[in-house]
Amino acid sequence: MKYIINIIIITLFSCNVYAQTGSLHGTINDSSNKAPITDATIQLADKYITTSNTLGYFSFGNIPSGNYILKVSRIGYNSESLNVTVTNDNKHIEILLKPDNVKLDEVIITSSKYEKNINELPYSASLVTKEEIGNNPAMTISDILKNEPGISILSDGVWGTDVSIRGMNRSNIVTLVDGNRIETATDISARLSMIDLNDIERIEVIKGSASALYGSGASGGVVNLITKTGGYRNDFSIQGTVLSAFNSVNNYFSNGINLLAGSTNWFGKVSGTVRKAQNVKTPQGELQNSQFEDNSLSAFLQYRPFEHNEIKLNYQQFKATNVGIPGAYPLFPSTATIRYPEEKRQLFSAEYIMTFENTILSKLSAKYFHQYIFRDVENIPHTVQNVVAANGQPPKRVSVLQINPSAKHNIDGVQSQADFIIDNHYLIAGVDIWRRKYSGERFKQQKIEVLNAAKDTVKSTSYKTIYEKPLPDATFNSTGVFAQDEIKLFNNKLSVTIGGRFDYIFIRNNDIINPIYEITNGKINYAPAGQILYWKASTAKNNSYVYNLGLVYSLLEDLNISFNASRSFRSPSLEERFQYIDQGSIVQLGNPQLSPEKGYFFDAGFHYTKSDLYITGNVFYNKLTDLVSDSATTYEGRKATVKMNVGKAVLYGFEFSSGYTFIPNFKLYDNVSYVRGKNEKDHTDLALIPALNGTIGLKANIYKTLILDISAVIYDKQDKIAQGELATPGYVIYNFGCNAEILKFDLLSLNLTAGIENIFDKTYRNHLSSNRGLISIEPGRNIYVKANITF
Repeated sequence: MKYIINIIIITLFSCNVYAQTGSLHGTINDSSNKAPITDATIQLADKYITTSNTLGYFSFGNIPSGNYILKVSRIGYNSESLNVTVTNDNKHIEILLKPDNVKLDEVIITSSKYEKNINELPYSASLVTKEEIGNNPAMTISDILKNEPGISILSDGVWGTDVSIRGMNRSNIVTLVDGNRIETATDISARLSMIDLNDIERIEVIKGSASALYGSGASGGVVNLITKTGGYRNDFSIQGTVLSAFNSVNNYFSNGINLLAGSTNWFGKVSGTVRKAQNVKTPQGELQNSQFEDNSLSAFLQYRPFEHNEIKLNYQQFKATNVGIPGAYPLFPSTATIRYPEEKRQLFSAEYIMTFENTILSKLSAKYFHQYIFRDVENIPHTVQNVVAANGQPPKRVSVLQINPSAKHNIDGVQSQADFIIDNHYLIAGVDIWRRKYSGERFKQQKIEVLNAAKDTVKSTSYKTIYEKPLPDATFNSTGVFAQDEIKLFNNKLSVTIGGRFDYIFIRNNDIINPIYEITNGKINYAPAGQILYWKASTAKNNSYVYNLGLVYSLLEDLNISFNASRSFRSPSLEERFQYIDQGSIVQLGNPQLSPEKGYFFDAGFHYTKSDLYITGNVFYNKLTDLVSDSATTYEGRKATVKMNVGKAVLYGFEFSSGYTFIPNFKLYDNVSYVRGKNEKDHTDLALIPALNGTIGLKANIYKTLILDISAVIYDKQDKIAQGELATPGYVIYNFGCNAEILKFDLLSLNLTAGIENIFDKTYRNHLSSNRGLISIEPGRNIYVKANITF
C-alpha cells in the first residue's frame, strides 16, 4: 500500500508539473523578403536565451506556463519586443524583423569572435561593407582602407601595398582571411595585395592591441577579410554577378564573376577575377615599372548533414605575374629594375560547427587550414664595379646582371572554440595552434671582365652564379589558449569584457652557410672562397601573456561610452631574427638575440547614433618596450642595418568621425585622425608615422537610384620624422563619385559606378610610400567606371 501511495503522489506531482510547463517555438524572418534570419538572439523574460538556426527557427521547452516578454535582436535589424503566453499547446509564432537602414555597417565579428554591434565594442574598430568596396575604384585592400580614420596606406608601388594602423604596421598587425592567418615576409608590402577584391563581403579592422584573442603580433591591430559565401534557401536557387572595372590612370581592366547557389541544407560559391594594368600616370609623367597582372579563383561550400551541424569547406587561389616595384633605394640600388615575376597564394580550410538549443553551451567549432605563399623577386641592379689591380691581380670590371631571391611560406593551423551563454554572461574559450614553415634561396649572376691595365681593354670574360640563402630554413610555432567573458550588468546598461590568452612560441632554424656554392663558366664549386657559417642551428622559446579589460556603458539610449586596457606581446618574426638581405645596396641583417616586444594599450571613446546623426571619437595611448627597429651599422665595409630592440616607445593620438543628414537624402560626413610616435630612449621621432589627416564629404541620394559623393582628402605636413626619412608637405585632393541602378528587369539588374579621383591632377607624396623606394609622387587624375550585372 505504501508503494502504491508513493506512485500516486509522484504521478499527481508529475501531472501538476506538466500542467504548469509549456513550450514556445517559432521562426524569425526578414520583413522585406521573408528570408530566414540566422543567429538572431531570442530572450524570454531575460532568463531563457537561445538563437535562431539557419532556417530562422527557435524553440523553448519546459518553460513554466505564463505571460512573458519576448525580445528578439539581430545585428543589422531593428530589435523587437512582444508579449507572449507560454502554454502546454506547443505554440508557434512568426516574428518579422525590419532591416536597420540607419547604419548598415553595425556588424563586426573579428574582435570578439562572435557577432557584436560595432557601437558596443569597448575599443575602436572600422568596417567596410561590400557595397562600399563595389563603389570604390581601389585596386588593393589597402586602397579601400586608406581613408578610414586611423588607417594609412603603405606602398612599394601600385600593387604592393599594406596598411599602418595608428602608426603601427606590418609585423605588428595580424592579417586574416576568413579567420586564417596570412604569414609571410613583412619587410615588403604585399600581404593585402594577394586577395580578390571582388570576392570580399566585408573588411573588419581592430585598431590597436585592443583584443587579447589573437596572440603574438596583434600589438598594432587586426585586419580580417571576410569573403562572400551565400546562404541557405527554402528552395534551390542560383544567382550570379558579373563585375567589370576600368581605371584610366594606368589602363587598369578587371573582369570577374561570382556564382552563388543554395538550397535547404547547403549553399556554395564559385568566383574568379582577371586583372591587368600598365604603368601609372602621374602629373609629372609615367611611374615606370608600376604595371601588374593577376588572377584569382575561389570556391566555398557549406553543408548541413543534419540539424544543428554544419561543415564549411573553403578554397582560394591567387596568382600575380609581372608585378613592377617602382621603389628602389635604400634596399635596392637607385638604378635597379625590380619586379615580382610570380606571386602565389593558396588556401584550404575545413570547419565543423555544432549549435545547441536550451543549453549553456551555445556553439562548438573546430577548423583546420593550410595556406601556401610563394614569393619571387627579380632584381636587375644595372650596377658596374671597377676593381683596381692589387696584390698581383689585374684590374676587373664586375657587372651584377641579376639577383633572384624567392621564398616559400607554408602556414598550417588548427582552431577550436566553444561559446557559452550563462545567464548574463557570453563566454568563449578556445585553442589556436599554427605553424609557419619558411624556406628560401637567392641567386646572384655576375659578369666579370679582366682588363688590360695598359689599354683598358677586356682580356677575358667569365660568368658567375652565386647560390645562397637570405634566411635559414626555419619554423615559427605558436600554441595558444584563450578565453573571453562578456558580462551584462545593470539591466544591460553596462557591458564588461574580460579576456586573456597564453601562447607558447617555439622557433627553430637550421645551419646556413653562404655562399652554398658558385658556378663559374659552367663549373660548380661547393667550397667557394669566403664561405662562412652565417647562422648556426638554434632554437628559441617565448611565453606570451596578453589580456584586456573592456567597459561599455549606455549613458543615454543613443550614447555609449567605452574604455579598454590591454597588454600586448610580439615575438620577433623569422626575418627579424635571421635575415641577410643583400640586393646590391644597403645590407639588411637580422638579430637572433632580439627580445620580444611588450606593451600596454589604452583606448577611450564614445558612440552617439540617431536616425539622422552619428558621432564617434576615440583617444588612445600605446606604450611599448623593446620595440624592434633598424639600427645603422656597417658590414664588410658597406652600409648596413641590423635589427635591434630600441628600448621604450610611445604612440598616442585620437580619431573622430561623424555623419549628419541635414535634409532628407543629403548627408555630410567627415573624419580626422592623428598619431604621434616617439622613441623615449633617445627622444627621437619614430619612422613611418602618418601626418594629421582627415576627410570631409557630401553624399546625396537623388531619385532613390542615383547617389552622388564629393569629398576632399586632407593631409597636414609631416616634419616629425626619424633619421633618414624625408619631410612630406601637406596636400588636399578632391574626389567625385556616383552610383546608379541603371536597369532592373525581373531578376536582372545593372548597377554603374563612375567618378574621378584627384580631380585637379594634384602633385603630392604619401609619407608612408617613401621609406623603401623612390616613389616621390602619387598617381594623378583617375577616371573610373565599374559595372555590376546581377542575375
